[in-house]
Amino acid sequence: MRKDRKIQIEENKKNFSIKSMYFNRYLLVRYIIALFFFTNIYWLISLLMSSSPLFFIPLSLMLILLSSVAEQIKILNNHTNQATNTKYCFKVLLITNVLLMFLSSFSTTFTHLYPFLINQMKSQILVLSILAIEVLLSGIILYRLHQIKNNEDRHYHRIKQYEEIMQT
Repeated sequence: MRKDRKIQIEENKKNFSIKSMYFNRYLLVRYIIALFFFTNIYWLISLLMSSSPLFFIPLSLMLILLSSVAEQIKILNNHTNQATNTKYCFKVLLITNVLLMFLSSFSTTFTHLYPFLINQMKSQILVLSILAIEVLLSGIILYRLHQIKNNEDRHYHRIKQYEEIMQT
């Protein structure tokens, strides 16, 4: 009985290890989700403190990000390559940030979107830089999700090698 127990423990370790490896394919995605979520929290708080009527923008983005977080939690238990909510989330973030870049270049809109900043060229450059970084990160994540969906990422090949080793 003791030998059977050891075999079962080893099998559980192997299964957990493989499950963790599949889940870690989305590690970069989860870090960027967290970054965007906290960025939007700070933006929302700043808009609320400034009594800006545009507080719904970061609030909406946060709700969309939460749907992606829920999907990531679900992926832990049931691995899938189809992260549809996460893909949708980053498409919305990409489009929103491009629109914000366009809107931020107008002085009247800039003061409504970022009432906590002084409407100067330095502030506009800072905001445009941050939005450009967010656009770039959204594009990188969409590409990463495409790779995961098609099993073209490096992690997938490592997982398959590990599974082959474990079967021998």
